[in-house]
Amino acid sequence: MNDPFVIYETVHGSNAYGLARAGSDVDVKGVMIGPAAWYFGWTGGPDQVDLSPDHVRYEIRKFFRLAVDANPTVLELMWTRPELHRVVSPAGERLLAAREGFLSRRVAERFGRYALAQLKRIRTHRSWLLSPPSGAPTRAQFGLPERTVIPADQLAAAEALLDEGDGEAADVSPNFIELLNREKRYKSAQAQWRQYNDWLRNRNPARSDLEARFGYDTKHGMHLVRLQRMALEILDSGTVNVFRPDHEELLAIRDGAWSFDELEVQTAEMATRIDAAVLVSHLPPHPDEAALDRLCVELVAAHLGC
Repeated sequence: MNDPFVIYETVHGSNAYGLARAGSDVDVKGVMIGPAAWYFGWTGGPDQVDLSPDHVRYEIRKFFRLAVDANPTVLELMWTRPELHRVVSPAGERLLAAREGFLSRRVAERFGRYALAQLKRIRTHRSWLLSPPSGAPTRAQFGLPERTVIPADQLAAAEALLDEGDGEAADVSPNFIELLNREKRYKSAQAQWRQYNDWLRNRNPARSDLEARFGYDTKHGMHLVRLQRMALEILDSGTVNVFRPDHEELLAIRDGAWSFDELEVQTAEMATRIDAAVLVSHLPPHPDEAALDRLCVELVAAHLGC
């Protein structure tokens, strides 16, 4: 028994959401328990195994950590439709039977964080579409000499102290602070330039077409809306609707039914509703971590025959 054992595996992604179209990838994710060496040996084992970009298996402890923290992807795995399940061992059945215990008000922040990350990405890409950078930033544009006059170690130390609000310990003059701020703005501009060029090189042709037609990545917009709606549903009723009852509307959003301005308005309104829902939700502030830890121990111990 030297290979990991898959206790649960399911189709995830667009096929699970009801949002798949011709050519959509089939995403598969699972939970595994490793051999004894992963738990008792000094070398340990991996947190996850990526069989392909679309096929991932989480080691059970990582799965529990992410699920307890209300990671959207991991929580969703426990609520996919039974016909999408590829492996359900007796240990997997116990895991699914305990899925309600992973739900908490943390979904408001975690699902919301994922949604806001989508929105930030949309806004950034839209800004590049509407006003692409004209070229790499130069030090002269920020009123800086061609080469920094501050040694790198001094620059880093001063930045750290100032970021902590300890200006007295930094013992620097106003002129130095201004120079430091210019250096930081220049570094930020450099980072944005690199991100822009990475985006240009790695753009998915289908995504590029959506952005060109509608002025923003409507597929990201669709998932932003899905995440926010799922957060509200979980907070209101404790229901995790992976297969989306609103899948037709979500696909319409992907096809450009909402303008970027409408997406912004709807996102802000939904964020307000989520903030209100978390205050009255019947869900606990956090899961019973001790109980879930016991379950994890029992599943691993039973598999290893301990």
